[in-house]
Amino acid sequence: MNESNFKSGFISLAGLPNAGKSTLLNQLAGMHLAITSPKPQTTRQVVRAIIDEPDAQMIFLDTPGYHTANTRLDKNMLVSIAAALTDADIVILVTDASRAQTASKLPAMEQALLERLSKLEKPVILLLNKVDKMAKEQLLPLIVRYDQAYPFAAIIPLSARNGDGLDDLLSEIRKLLPEGPQYYPVDSVTDLTEREMAAELIREQVLLMTHDEIPHGSAVEVEKFEEIGSPDRTQIRVSAVIYCDKDGHKGILIGKGGSMLKAIGTKARLNIEQMAGCPCLLELFVKVRPGWRNRRDILRTLGLETRA
Repeated sequence: MNESNFKSGFISLAGLPNAGKSTLLNQLAGMHLAITSPKPQTTRQVVRAIIDEPDAQMIFLDTPGYHTANTRLDKNMLVSIAAALTDADIVILVTDASRAQTASKLPAMEQALLERLSKLEKPVILLLNKVDKMAKEQLLPLIVRYDQAYPFAAIIPLSARNGDGLDDLLSEIRKLLPEGPQYYPVDSVTDLTEREMAAELIREQVLLMTHDEIPHGSAVEVEKFEEIGSPDRTQIRVSAVIYCDKDGHKGILIGKGGSMLKAIGTKARLNIEQMAGCPCLLELFVKVRPGWRNRRDILRTLGLETRA
């Protein structure tokens, strides 16, 4: 490594909910770091993925979808987005091109995000994601519309789902990346702990298997994460609580005869085992915590309280 020419920096992924930011982060990392689902606001906190190259280190920050805040949790998420944008050396605006192609103008929240970015005076790359879901002849008019809306450093069509366009994105980032130190040891992948990843993998299954208000009104806390075996780990034991807003939601999460909770646990356990590389004994419980999204004490316990 030539330290005098070494480049490094923080690259924040920003955009509206369901634009594909987390799918992109996972594609960049080559592993399942950020949970994904069709539900808005799947991502609640900033997730980092660290990419090492011989002469560069890129730290990607996946942020929650830019949205209108209705609860303390929402407001905390917006605070974390603002911090990630402020700290970034490069911002990547991810937009759902398949949805944008049918709109006559940019969404209001996306325009508000661009106004915020213009004040930061940072290079912004536009990623037109999900181009695999649209006709090629519709792409050029979309590029022209966005090019007229903001002075992007580059506009890149991409499919985060299959990785098409990823090399073009990395090439543009390398051009914009400033010289800097190696922030993380080589071969670091993320700053998430296994405990945090386990909680998110459980919440992912809640998002995928439930509907209506339940996904938004649920959260997961890992109360116990125990490693068995020394020096080589042979098993982990995880005990976690799924919080929900209402008694009715608790019943749905448990299911008839515990069927829903068992289904959530079975799928989550398999994903945790893949993440940890060893068998997992998983215990799940459901507790009602009315209004938890506005309760500072619970948000702090969940690592979602970003304000003093």
